[in-house]
Amino acid sequence: MIARRSPIILLALGASVAMLTGCASGGDAGFCGPLHDEHETAAVAFAPLIPGMNTEADVQSRLDLVEKVEPTPELAGDLDVWKGYLTVAADSITDDATAVIDAYDDDVAASGQVLSDYYTGTCLQ
Repeated sequence: MIARRSPIILLALGASVAMLTGCASGGDAGFCGPLHDEHETAAVAFAPLIPGMNTEADVQSRLDLVEKVEPTPELAGDLDVWKGYLTVAADSITDDATAVIDAYDDDVAASGQVLSDYYTGTCLQ
């Protein structure tokens, strides 16, 4: 009798683990997984930087996290734009505040909003 129930129990446990894994990743492990792993940095990853308030270490931690994210095809362009912004900021936040401010143009703002919306709408659900 026990041998007969074991496969059913194992199947149920396997299904439970698969469902929990999906929930933990917000349904998109490639994008959401790294953000869940570093939730404190993820909370500000797609927010604009403020020279004098954000440090080079802040920028680098955001850039490191964003580089781990695997975008959906729809988000790939926005993620590239955002990475470009963070790269400029990482190179200039301590020496050239104007470069950081100028780098945050309308395209960067729109990309940051798309990525932030996806993060809050998909990863945090």
